[in-house]
Amino acid sequence: SFYKSLMDGSVEVGTLFGVPICIHNLFPLFIVVTTIIGFIPPASTESGLLNFVVLGPILFTTVLIHEGGHCWATKLVGGDVHKILLWPLGGLAYVGHSGDAADDLKVSIAGPLTHIPQCLFWVIALAMGAGSVNLTYTGDFATDMCRAAVIMNIQLALFNLFVPAFPLDGGRIFADSMLLCGVPAVRAAGIMVGTSTVFGIAIVALGFYFGQFITIFVGGWVLTQAVDLGKLVKSG
Repeated sequence: SFYKSLMDGSVEVGTLFGVPICIHNLFPLFIVVTTIIGFIPPASTESGLLNFVVLGPILFTTVLIHEGGHCWATKLVGGDVHKILLWPLGGLAYVGHSGDAADDLKVSIAGPLTHIPQCLFWVIALAMGAGSVNLTYTGDFATDMCRAAVIMNIQLALFNLFVPAFPLDGGRIFADSMLLCGVPAVRAAGIMVGTSTVFGIAIVALGFYFGQFITIFVGGWVLTQAVDLGKLVKSG
């Protein structure tokens, strides 16, 4: 399967509270490429270094905490946590539980909610360093790093909460909400195929418009997952 192939291309780098942490082989390449892009003129040296720090260790930590939220919620509902995978398009928590849609909703929403305390941490750091909370970049490396981290956490929270596309957190939240409202599972899955396709196309289009290749890949991934889900719906 797709998720098994991801694990085949990854290496375990440690554990967090007993949960194995794996990094996909492409993740270091992603950091190198984004760092190089940051140095390309007319970008400044600071831009390249900022790309490295924000899209390297800060993104790594941010996504790890996000996936840790899913793992924590899974254990709360009596489920099993197997591993966490970090790859260029984000993170994946390999978890499972036998609970109902309400339990799955708790697991799904726990990840995005971790961005609230993370964002507050960077806001406080920015306020202490700059004397105010202004998200306009100034050229000062330390405070610009805090600004980038604040913006990244806001974007990740909104994206994961409000984009109803499978298999993103927003898609699972949307699907669980439909089930809790009494929508039959097959109909809910069919609706998910439709919303995932629409948002997948929109994400790809935005990626091309802004010239962000990672965004294009995210949209492409959503579309491939929508196709697979559609096949499952048709097969019953």
